[in-house]
Amino acid sequence: MKPATLLATLLASALAFGQKTAYKFEVSDMSASDSPISFTGTTKLLGTGKTACVVTAHNNSSQSLLAMVDTAEVATPHEYDQPVSFEYDGFFKELLITPGLDFDVVDERDYSGEERAYVNGVLVPPPPPNFPCHAKVKVQFIQFEDGSTWGDYEIKKSMMARRAKNIALLSHLVDAYNTGGEAAFAAALDELPEWRRGHLKFEADYFKLTVTDLVRKRLAAAQKRQASGIF
Repeated sequence: MKPATLLATLLASALAFGQKTAYKFEVSDMSASDSPISFTGTTKLLGTGKTACVVTAHNNSSQSLLAMVDTAEVATPHEYDQPVSFEYDGFFKELLITPGLDFDVVDERDYSGEERAYVNGVLVPPPPPNFPCHAKVKVQFIQFEDGSTWGDYEIKKSMMARRAKNIALLSHLVDAYNTGGEAAFAAALDELPEWRRGHLKFEADYFKLTVTDLVRKRLAAAQKRQASGIF
């Protein structure tokens, strides 16, 4: 086979393969009619050979989103759907969900685990890895960059309460550093639950920051929003 013909064949095969491994499915949007979010679904074939039903949200608002909460039920290889919740809170961050942005609320990681089930000590054969995708999604709560909110008031109250606790925690860490330096900061950090310390260290590594600098940045972002009347 000539090189040019071989190249064309390989390109055609790659395109055909790509078309088979990612295609759209319809998402049932159960949100209120005035929700500023829309959804699309994409069926993906993972490298493991498994199917993943990815749900992508689109911000149709003219404002950036400071926070968003939704719930979903998505298809699985089993006879039941899987509940998946998505929560984003940018109160302590500088970057928000900007107008027109697409972002996944159900992603491939929700299908990455290896399932094993046993009955009387005997391994049950796993279900087929490929299946038709479907999903239902409902936006529960949104806070816009100007502080205005949409949706469930109880979720708003819960989120505001968590923010107040996190501000107190971050302030305590910063105060410890300001009064006693790195040693005092490390001691205050050790007082936190292990999962909280691990999360801060993970974020610091991800953004290539020290934990001290990360804490300062998170607190500064929150205080800036509070100063503009957003809580």
